[in-house]
Amino acid sequence: MEFDLFVGIDWTGAQPARAVAVAACDRDGHVSPIWPPDRYWRRQAVADWIAAEIASGRRILAGFDFGFAMPWVDGVGYLDGRVPDVSDMFALWDLIDQASAGGEDDFAGAAVQDPRLFPSFWINGPTPAHWGDGSTKRRRVELVAAETGAGTPVSLFKLAAAAKQVGKASLAGMRTLKRLRAMAGEKLAVWPAEQPGPGQSVVMEIYPTLFRKQALGGVAKITGRSVMEVAVAHFDCTLSPALPEQFDDHIGDAIITAAGLSRLAGKPSAWDPAGLRPDIARREGWIFGVGA
Repeated sequence: MEFDLFVGIDWTGAQPARAVAVAACDRDGHVSPIWPPDRYWRRQAVADWIAAEIASGRRILAGFDFGFAMPWVDGVGYLDGRVPDVSDMFALWDLIDQASAGGEDDFAGAAVQDPRLFPSFWINGPTPAHWGDGSTKRRRVELVAAETGAGTPVSLFKLAAAAKQVGKASLAGMRTLKRLRAMAGEKLAVWPAEQPGPGQSVVMEIYPTLFRKQALGGVAKITGRSVMEVAVAHFDCTLSPALPEQFDDHIGDAIITAAGLSRLAGKPSAWDPAGLRPDIARREGWIFGVGA
């Protein structure tokens, strides 16, 4: 499966969205930061940029650093059974978008307070009674990531750990993906819920820690050009002169993701990982590279 551009996107659920970062790797392995049209990237501007690249005829593989879906519990469904009519990832995106009450720039803060969602979250304080052993709060791919040493992704429902929480970013991201999917139409596939057809661009969930571990053997964030040069070289890539000597860890994660995707995309097992069943693909999604 060949692509013209491999894109890494570091994400945020904050409002305003000042921590979004984008980087791209071309077919020759040259990795560059993609600077925002204004001071910061807006979430909707990222969707617009990807849609424009696709419309221009380029085939894009874009990895987003947030959860594409919530855990699905067999016999119960999403959200402890409170939304029985929501049966797959795309219907879940519709629910999140509706529950977000029109939040600007795909902000999803209102969704957390929605009565269909709120009871499933760990907002703050000690472990809530509904959490149990946490097994119903994690997706299958998150369990496989921990079992295989890929990393330990945080549950989307755990908002108590402010520094590591991914819930609000994921909810906002679902709104952005819904928007992007509408703009790109049949030219875009959402992996693994949809298998890419000839010529289609692809969006997928990624986990930058996985690429940092592959490149450097550790989980430390990368914020310096000299270290990043070594990291991307692991994926047979080189850095653009546009990347400064020092940068924040959001740019760092976008850069390492773009480089990592450019090589991982050529690995057949990444597209058909161990543990990924069709029902999981449709309902929970998967982190690209886990189980490959």
